Amino acid sequence: MRRGESLLVLGPAGSGKTTIVRAVAASTKDAVYVTHRPVLHDMLVSLATALIANRHPCFDRIVKGGTLPDRWASEQTSVCLRGLICNGLEANPCLLVLDNIAGSSFQAYRFFQRVKFTEGMRMIAVSRDPFRLGEMHRLFWDPRGTIQMMPLSEADASALFELAADCFGLRKFDLSDFRPRVLENAKGNPGQIVEICRMARHPQYQSGKHLMFAPLRIDLMTRYLG
Repeated sequence: MRRGESLLVLGPAGSGKTTIVRAVAASTKDAVYVTHRPVLHDMLVSLATALIANRHPCFDRIVKGGTLPDRWASEQTSVCLRGLICNGLEANPCLLVLDNIAGSSFQAYRFFQRVKFTEGMRMIAVSRDPFRLGEMHRLFWDPRGTIQMMPLSEADASALFELAADCFGLRKFDLSDFRPRVLENAKGNPGQIVEICRMARHPQYQSGKHLMFAPLRIDLMTRYLG
């Protein structure tokens, strides 16, 4: 990012992608964070809304104070929003963080192609795997611009479990069986370790001094595979 290059961040659900890119966006003065939408018009509305909320100059001159950003953006046509966004970013480039890309269309690819190659623009694109990029894979063909989120080492995963157990008040339970099952199933995925421990606070997963891993794991898989 310091070199002004765009990045693609890949990793399974819970691997920490969103946490990291949100931290980058929060620490960058001109960053605009937006979650991907499969339909191009919805994507344009979300991006315009984010630019308005960030007081980007391209919309500050157009949208009057007191106007609800999402309502104003949803009332515009795709052609209007596309022109405003592209012209505005050409005049005032920024860091665009596009999170959770899934099933991008060819039209969306052509729009973001123009955005990405606008002078001064940088983009961080985030997806679970290359197949979910859809047509956006055309923008990120160079593996040197890809960061693959790696699982935690065994020692780090174990340390994270202990921190999560303290954070979510699990020390009152017998963790001798629960701990290894969590670590084995999470396979170094930090989000899953934390989420399993967070869910274990709920009474439906508790039986006396023990935590019932099997029903908890089923509910967790439903959430992460959705």
